[in-house]
Amino acid sequence: MQLNIFDTYCNPIVLPDYPLMPVLNGKNYVGTGEWGRGDKQFVRDADLILETEGPDALPRLPFGGGPTPFHRDAENDVRATADPSCLYYEGRWYLYCTGGMVYDSADFVHWTSHPDATWLPISEPMAPTVEVFRGKFYATANSVPLHVSDSPLGPWKQVGEWVLPDGREMLANDPMIFRDGERLYLYWGLGLGIFGAELDPEKPNHLITTPRRLIRFDGNHAWERMGTNNENWGFGCPEGSWMYRHDGKYYLTYSVCGTEFYSYCMGAYVSDSPLGEFRLQKKNPISRSDRGLIHGGGHGSIVDGPEGTIWCFYTIPVCIDHVFERRIGIDPCGIDENGELYALTGCDAPQFRPGALKHPEAGNATGLVSCTAFALSDASSYAPGHRPMYALDEVLHTWWQPAAEDAAPYLAVSLGAGYYISAVRLLWKDVGLNFAENVYPGAYRYVIEGAAAEEGEDWFTLVDASENTEDLSVDYRPFEERLLGKIRIRILGAPKGVTPGILNFTAFGESAARRSMWGHAPLLPREEN
Repeated sequence: MQLNIFDTYCNPIVLPDYPLMPVLNGKNYVGTGEWGRGDKQFVRDADLILETEGPDALPRLPFGGGPTPFHRDAENDVRATADPSCLYYEGRWYLYCTGGMVYDSADFVHWTSHPDATWLPISEPMAPTVEVFRGKFYATANSVPLHVSDSPLGPWKQVGEWVLPDGREMLANDPMIFRDGERLYLYWGLGLGIFGAELDPEKPNHLITTPRRLIRFDGNHAWERMGTNNENWGFGCPEGSWMYRHDGKYYLTYSVCGTEFYSYCMGAYVSDSPLGEFRLQKKNPISRSDRGLIHGGGHGSIVDGPEGTIWCFYTIPVCIDHVFERRIGIDPCGIDENGELYALTGCDAPQFRPGALKHPEAGNATGLVSCTAFALSDASSYAPGHRPMYALDEVLHTWWQPAAEDAAPYLAVSLGAGYYISAVRLLWKDVGLNFAENVYPGAYRYVIEGAAAEEGEDWFTLVDASENTEDLSVDYRPFEERLLGKIRIRILGAPKGVTPGILNFTAFGESAARRSMWGHAPLLPREEN
């Protein structure tokens, strides 16, 4: 079987109907119910630490560690999702994300959105998780009771609050439900450590063991320290736990150092049993990228896929208008010769879908590279502070934006040489998005064109999305390769009330000189291995 460009995907992954996140008008978005619901009293993580470990085990932060008056200066409401929890069930992928949207896919490349109103009792659930047990699907999220369904897509019915062995009710933030044969476990924790306990298989919302803190912040682990440069030795915010079992070993992953930082990552402890004792594996962090376009790698899930492959879903920070403005990435995982878990986090070029390669953990990229990063560019216009180069600068916090009076905006890029281009990636910025004014996102319409030489050549169409009706904040378009010297996008339409901005415009391909001067065969198509 030959693999070609249509057997690929690209990070951030293309998910339709990205959830809406209101951050204007002084709203500090944290997700309804993250810290509790109403005046009802629940046992919280700090209570568990005081009861089982004593007051000296609580972190002592020099500035108190409470809410801060500092925030992002938001100019727009945004699209955002994060904290991907994936279930691979009967050959189909189900993806549950912060913001309430559920996605499913048969091929890992084309995803369908399911804005099910029955998805948990809150409109914007954060850090959801779903596990299948005895033919039922169990779901929960931050500070959300356990729910159950006959289908991975719902509808969901409430089972009940989390109940401790002594009968008290407990809140669990960043939870993860884990099935190990005929036994169930709950892992959770957001800031004070990662906790774990076994659940009653007959009453799955009931804990039958006293919760234990399995992981706590350790400033001696550089990747755990808060900040882009891991500079804060006093705090790391362990959260986003996930349990993965492989060959009788239990890998407890956790996220640290802050979702708004490029250093956001996942670490891993390993044990011979679901509740430990856990030991820190030497290969850490297991998921982090701090270079190229795709940064971060924290708060995600590790999932077995087709043909014995392993995949890591993770969070990518964008964080322009809010620290929770994020996207989702996916890359292969592996277990090395020492039995340690690792992920190839941060691939920002086309790579092969699951099942295409037998060992994607050894390298899953196609070999195609970005041919437009920091290239010379021209545009029909640009708004102050949003020059054309900002669509090509390999970061996700700057963007090109046409001037307000520009009725026919375009962005053109000189490739500087001949390249065989076979895919483009677009990341849109919804400038002016404001839910209070009833401005909602929708489909962008555009055409991508190429020309074979720098001068004197007519433009021809590579991608015709002039009639596009799909709402895509991230768009990846493969096509039959063409030899190009320049490429451009013409924007034909944007959601009502929104000015189109481009966070990133990338053309992927390979050098024509590689083939003509050095005698190499094309990278694609190639035989499956």
